[in-house]
Amino acid sequence: MLLSEREYAHAADILAGHTEKEPLLKELGGWFKDTFGMEVYDYFCGFTNAGRIRLKLVLWDGASRRKMMKGANPDFRKQERIGRKFSELCRKYQIHEEYCGAADMLVCYDTLQDEIGKRILQRASARIKAVEARDVGRVEILFSSVHVFFETEKQREWHMQDGLCEEIERQISSIVKEYDSLGAFPDGIQCVFTSLQTLNEKYKGSMFYYTR
Repeated sequence: MLLSEREYAHAADILAGHTEKEPLLKELGGWFKDTFGMEVYDYFCGFTNAGRIRLKLVLWDGASRRKMMKGANPDFRKQERIGRKFSELCRKYQIHEEYCGAADMLVCYDTLQDEIGKRILQRASARIKAVEARDVGRVEILFSSVHVFFETEKQREWHMQDGLCEEIERQISSIVKEYDSLGAFPDGIQCVFTSLQTLNEKYKGSMFYYTR
């Protein structure tokens, strides 16, 4: 699932301290931290297309989300615990009446770091793509990562060894840091280094094929 613009704005405002957490979210967050060792940044109520009651929790990153899974599937025991706790809190705070006795609640998770990161890269896109370095033929932002294309594969191999790739990462990380007030890239940007030669020979020069 993906956060809608409205959901993202609300969660980001809470993270930035512009919106205060409501009492239910504060208590849910404290319980979640004690139980699972992670933060909950926001929650959203809704329904699936089939009409099932749904609770969406906003976690920080993909690693946090994976901790709530069992392999490729949701951990249903964790879902049940969360559902019971959320119903209890709804009764306590007399809110979200339809959740107060929900026995078949779907609990799902979205992440905030990736959403923040994508928006940062969109805002900084022009500056990132304008980074100039020896033998670089193209810079592309794909999803939440930066791909740097040298002209040839041999150049890529050289510059992975001579420090140029590290310098490019530092330049791009410095640009991103100016936009990153919420800490989506605490360790800077890790670029993907490839070549136009590889793009042309393996992917027929198509970014569509490259991203698949």
